[in-house]
Amino acid sequence: MPPRAYVSVRPLSFGHSLRQEEGIAWMKAALQRVAATAPLPDVDRAMRFYDLLSRRSQIERRVTALEDYTHRDWDRMRLHAAPALGDGQPTPSASGAAPWHQADLGRRMDLFAETAEAVAHDAFADDAEAPDAILQVSCTGYDSPSAAQRVVAERGWGDQTRVLSVGHMGCYAALPALATAADLVTAATARLAATAPLAGSPGEVDEAEGARAAVLLVELCTLHHHPATTDPEQIVQQCLFADGAARLDVSASPDGASFALLDHAEALVPDTLGEMTWRPSSVAFQMTLSRRVPDHIKASVAGVMERFLGRHGLAVDDVDVWAIHPGGPRVIESTAEALGVDEDRTRHSHDVLRERGNMSSTTLPHIWDRIARDETVPAGALVGSVAFGPGLTVAANLMRKQ
Repeated sequence: MPPRAYVSVRPLSFGHSLRQEEGIAWMKAALQRVAATAPLPDVDRAMRFYDLLSRRSQIERRVTALEDYTHRDWDRMRLHAAPALGDGQPTPSASGAAPWHQADLGRRMDLFAETAEAVAHDAFADDAEAPDAILQVSCTGYDSPSAAQRVVAERGWGDQTRVLSVGHMGCYAALPALATAADLVTAATARLAATAPLAGSPGEVDEAEGARAAVLLVELCTLHHHPATTDPEQIVQQCLFADGAARLDVSASPDGASFALLDHAEALVPDTLGEMTWRPSSVAFQMTLSRRVPDHIKASVAGVMERFLGRHGLAVDDVDVWAIHPGGPRVIESTAEALGVDEDRTRHSHDVLRERGNMSSTTLPHIWDRIARDETVPAGALVGSVAFGPGLTVAANLMRKQ
């Protein structure tokens, strides 16, 4: 099958990498601090649950954009900042002020905007030429003008680069964003061919002159932590999700590319709209995640992938490596079991979960990067990717390693 486009992957570094036990110790200390000044339900149970997750965690490290989580000097926190007296208590001059552990959504979005812009500047610092399009992806923050728009304006690309925001699709967003970028590249390259100088053959354009798009993914999940929570579901999320960023370059030319994108598919699982939600609230974005999600995935993913691969005359066994979004260990295991895929073909997903946690939409690009750099995965290998999000949505693509 002819490629829809060619893809290169680059994870972007920022923030602070913490050992899982360090992050959990911070959350326990924060909860103890809240409990010392305000009544909370089930604090002892929550502490034991944190300890259990620390012992059984399959995650070793996670990244956070916030320096807050690297220390316990409460008077110099940025997000989890105390009121004026620094003791975590409202004062007569600040009556009605939210306590330190309830940072408002505005402050969280300020930090998102600041971090996303710094990441975007680094991501495009070495670009000599303007891409034809930049798609910025996130479900963890809003800022308009976006970080991508700010970079385009400062680089003087305003009349050359289209900017598109892809928001709130959740963990699977890298897949539709990549497919959309490929479509933009195909359409723009066709326009270039149609207007190419007559010196060449009619309707032809040099691949080197083909269009290029970039996908910038920035997810800051740790902005939405709740230090005072004793809810087991929220605690699990705070021990699972992490921050991450990546850049995908999409072009009509295979030169220097890591993968050829062959096809893309999406499907909604029937009767599951309420099983996963992600909504803004006054203090943070709030997730609900049913315990039935792994079961829904297990029941539906095989059929989706069989239909997707079948339209190319392929079956699951024809795929050499799988990039399964690690929504958690159970999600990888349920998906692999449903597909009949052994652990060796999903090893890169387990590795990224262990080394970085769940970084929402930026996780699959980190898995793709590992596959691209893995010399035991040969050129020509077929790579199947699958991820999940609200809907419930199952999204997938098929790539060939270059």
